[in-house]
Amino acid sequence: MLDIGNGFIRSTLVDMYAKCGNLTKAREVFDNVQDRDVVIWTSLISGYAEHGYGDDALHSFQQMKADGICPDPVSFVGALKACILLGDITNARDIYTEIVYKGFEPDPFLGSTLVDMYSKCGSLVEAQDVFRMIPNRDVVIWTALISGYVEHGQFHRAMETFEKMKLTGVSPSIVAFVCICKACSNIGCLQKGQEMHYEASIRGHEMNHVIGCTLVDMYAKFGSLQEAQEVFDKLRSRDVVPWTALISGYTEHGHGEEALLCFEHMKLEGIFSDSTIYLSCLKACGSIGAAEKGYEIHLELTKTGWENQLFSSSSLVDMYAKCGSLEEAEVVFGKLLVQDVVSWTALITGYALLGDSEHVFYTIDRMIETGAKPDIITLMSVLNACSQGGLVEKGQLYFETFITNYGLSPTIEHYNCIIDLLCRAGHIDKAIGMTKKMPFHPGIVVWHTILGACRKWSNIELGRYAFERAIQLDDKDVSVYVCMCNIYVDASMEEEAMAIDAMRVRVEYEAQ
Repeated sequence: MLDIGNGFIRSTLVDMYAKCGNLTKAREVFDNVQDRDVVIWTSLISGYAEHGYGDDALHSFQQMKADGICPDPVSFVGALKACILLGDITNARDIYTEIVYKGFEPDPFLGSTLVDMYSKCGSLVEAQDVFRMIPNRDVVIWTALISGYVEHGQFHRAMETFEKMKLTGVSPSIVAFVCICKACSNIGCLQKGQEMHYEASIRGHEMNHVIGCTLVDMYAKFGSLQEAQEVFDKLRSRDVVPWTALISGYTEHGHGEEALLCFEHMKLEGIFSDSTIYLSCLKACGSIGAAEKGYEIHLELTKTGWENQLFSSSSLVDMYAKCGSLEEAEVVFGKLLVQDVVSWTALITGYALLGDSEHVFYTIDRMIETGAKPDIITLMSVLNACSQGGLVEKGQLYFETFITNYGLSPTIEHYNCIIDLLCRAGHIDKAIGMTKKMPFHPGIVVWHTILGACRKWSNIELGRYAFERAIQLDDKDVSVYVCMCNIYVDASMEEEAMAIDAMRVRVEYEAQ
């Protein structure tokens, strides 16, 4: 039988229990030790930190010092990891000061932990300061800094640091590749992402599960769905992560049928869906009008108990509404515990898509009565309904009311919509007046709309005005010349029409 009174054995037991996550047993053995040295303290501190007990790790670290035991680099690392868990930058800075005082600062092991700690706490300037002080930087410390940049949105800095790391002769780790792929996704740099894919392949990392999943996600977000599918097909094991990335990618880029097909294949492989997949599939159903499939997913949500969660219920309302099943949408909507602007807008949009302006306005009134505040998406749905019904006065009223009463800041799409509404009704002068109220310069779409209306309503004077504004924006736009020429032709102004047509010919010739 082992002599548990032996100091070495007791330290080993504490270390074993701590690494196995049995912190209660580790503490029990630890408490029975009288002469505790830095080794046994460090085992306990590290155990707490590694298994997510940040408060206990920091308390043990402070108690160790109170007992007169001087920390070593490993115990400092445990304390710093505890600070990462707690996001405790104040204690971390105190620990760093102590590290510098004791002369441990250049230690690469400690340095990488410090960089990681400062990075995860968002103190990137301090992370950089520590990084510069480490003479022999290994892949761990480089990766810690790169990860920090990505985590806090400094994607270009992450990519610059990645390149500097390679120039020093340090081979990127799998984590570094993952970070840079995420950076590429966030800044929209597909070419750089493809370069990372190639580099990961030649280094033999492509088949790594984490890198594979990250590449699927990256390509899916770019809309490079063929490449996403190719990487996905090479994965040795496919859990819910790559399936989610692929299904979401197909959905977000307008491939609803492919998204639902992937969903069926995933279920055949025995992978259980998560909330993100269900949301993507409901969105896919709405985008292609697959009401029957949407109903099947609704039943699955009911069986799993997720139907009553706000996110899924709002998505169900949206799905049924976009499929034109407004009765079902109203039933789900009525069961919502919280009827927020998202669910209200989903109903309004559904009625607008059906051209049912009466229900659009009725639902808007209900929404406002409950105290829910419309947003810019609600406004767009209302304007679309007014445009379909030719309801100029109502469109103007809601446009002005939403801005005044709810402080909405319409986008150019909203102005395009209200201008289109005015033009359809022949109020071209009011449409041009609206262009002067816009908080930004009217785009070419606005002038195309007004030119089209001028031809329809035979308004030559305002047509000239719109034509001049349009060619100021883009004098290479052939369609503008064609429209103005047609306005003159319709008015039997052949000489003016020939002059505009000559301008069109010159533009087409110069473009060749």
